[in-house]
Amino acid sequence: MSRILAISDIHGHVHALHRLLTYAKYQADQDELYFVGDYIDKGPSSEGTLKAVEYYVRNGAYAIMGNHEKCALDDIAEGSKKWIEWKSFLQSLPLYIERKPFLFVHAGIRTGIPLHAQQINDLLTIRDPFLQAPLQEDTTVVFGHTPTNRLGVPAGSVWQQPKKLGIDTGAGQQQYLSLIDLTNSIQYRISVTNPLLTEVDVLMFSSAINGHTQ
Repeated sequence: MSRILAISDIHGHVHALHRLLTYAKYQADQDELYFVGDYIDKGPSSEGTLKAVEYYVRNGAYAIMGNHEKCALDDIAEGSKKWIEWKSFLQSLPLYIERKPFLFVHAGIRTGIPLHAQQINDLLTIRDPFLQAPLQEDTTVVFGHTPTNRLGVPAGSVWQQPKKLGIDTGAGQQQYLSLIDLTNSIQYRISVTNPLLTEVDVLMFSSAINGHTQ
């Protein structure tokens, strides 16, 4: 059976990414895979992560922009050569993807504002106005950007509120990288500090994600 999978805030931990996808038996010809931004910086292999994400996108996955990718593009515009070979790929990344009943966006939205009218800075960096406000939209927003332990849940846990699912489990803070199976309500989680990347935790979360029964 095909699955809808999502992963966010990889932050250079490409080996953990591959391990999770292998463990979850990701099949590009069957599953839908969504990358939710922030592939670079903080971790050991930003370029390797970009190569991996680009490869998966070429083979059917989907990827959106995070604030770190936007910063890379801004650096290029200011004359930096660091990310110049990735300019085309970074520019190709959309700010969000709607896939009913989900909306994949890096940081969140301002409720009540049509998607086409949302501010780029909000989509990439918003926190409290999105996290604290009830959503009017008939969708579940799957987002990263804010490590979930900062939202009052244990390190490595997903964060759930009505119509909101936070999946940044802190890889950028040397905690966990998580692959989320939205179809079956499964979280595959790995500690990025484990040098062998051998142990993958398999956790269940609510099957009625934020009011949308799968």
